[in-house]
Amino acid sequence: MSHLKRVKVLCDQLDVGMFVSDLDREWSETTFLLQGFTIENQQDIDEIKKQCRYVFVDFASEIDYKTFRHKTTKSTTLKKKFETDLPARNLTIREEMGKAKQARNQASTVVKGVLERIMLGEDFEIATVKESVKECVQSILRNEDAMLFMTLIKSKDDYTAEHCLNVGIVSIAFCKFLGFSQEQLENIGLCGMLHDIGKIKIPDAVLNKPGRLTQEEAALMREHARLGYEILLKKPEVPPSVIDVTYTHHERLNGHGYPRGLKDDQISAFSRIIAIVDTFDAITSNRCYEKARSIMDAYKVLMGGRNSHFDEHLVPKFIEWRGIYPPGSIVEMENGEVGIVLSTNPKYKLRPKVMLVLDEHKKARKERIVDLSKLDLDAEAQTYRIIKAVPNKAYGISLQEYVDKGLKIDAV
Repeated sequence: MSHLKRVKVLCDQLDVGMFVSDLDREWSETTFLLQGFTIENQQDIDEIKKQCRYVFVDFASEIDYKTFRHKTTKSTTLKKKFETDLPARNLTIREEMGKAKQARNQASTVVKGVLERIMLGEDFEIATVKESVKECVQSILRNEDAMLFMTLIKSKDDYTAEHCLNVGIVSIAFCKFLGFSQEQLENIGLCGMLHDIGKIKIPDAVLNKPGRLTQEEAALMREHARLGYEILLKKPEVPPSVIDVTYTHHERLNGHGYPRGLKDDQISAFSRIIAIVDTFDAITSNRCYEKARSIMDAYKVLMGGRNSHFDEHLVPKFIEWRGIYPPGSIVEMENGEVGIVLSTNPKYKLRPKVMLVLDEHKKARKERIVDLSKLDLDAEAQTYRIIKAVPNKAYGISLQEYVDKGLKIDAV
């Protein structure tokens, strides 16, 4: 959410897309109609050069600012530093899939290791978790669709570890959409991956009970927030925001949450974000007492709890960002063909890019990528249109298989 404001930029360093917030003179002394505008083309740059020596630019994120500094600095040392800080950008989902898989697998191993060590009463290294989170952030900054694709591969095994991992990854990507700095992305990722750490102290008979919990069991389950808080409080290298989220991610705006019954401004922004993502991932996952529900069902729950349970501004933002058919969704077309969503279109949420893998008879076909936003046509010259999303492994489609082969297209 933090943007870099009023950065002095020489006119020779201006680029299309920059937002000019102020000039080196009064606006009334120039021909510009708006006090603050986005540079649309080279003509805008030429006009600025005619009237100014420098201007002030607002950068939307720390990454945008570092990219600008890397491009314009003449210092070799600074250039190398920015090269180290900046992730590779604008990779396709297929280019990023291998790196994303490696980062996710490493993070999964780390989270499981942390939980196992706590269960055995042993200490764990927070630095290892931070490094794994940083790798996930780098991958998401290169192409978030690759990492998000894998969050839809759900498993009943090691639910707590997988849930923590998914909440961390989805929170990073959501906060990227909100404009967080890279440092904040790493912080929210750490919050997500450790938010349910206290569950490892809950007896397995309660944690994995397939039926409804008794009042006593439910009260014991609610203790996981306090237990996680106590675990992390003993580690001075854990950021305070992470400890706070572990303690407060089940608090609700109306004061009906737990463990302390906090309400409104007593609940931090990070805790509000994790509460939304935590609920979304839980509803769309198979749990010991409930089968996974659809993304639309999760949205209904979030919207139903808006302003009483969840932040009324963040919920619509989350739905706007995640969309109806996020990467990794298996979708059926109007003509019967089936495909896997590779990426979403920010302007046309119902028209993602899809890799078709089954024909209208649900038989393997020569894979083809279609961009529904460009109104690609099928064999009958009809526009492709999605009619529904189906669960992972429907029609024999395994997302894991496509991750393992890096989304490469093979002839059938």
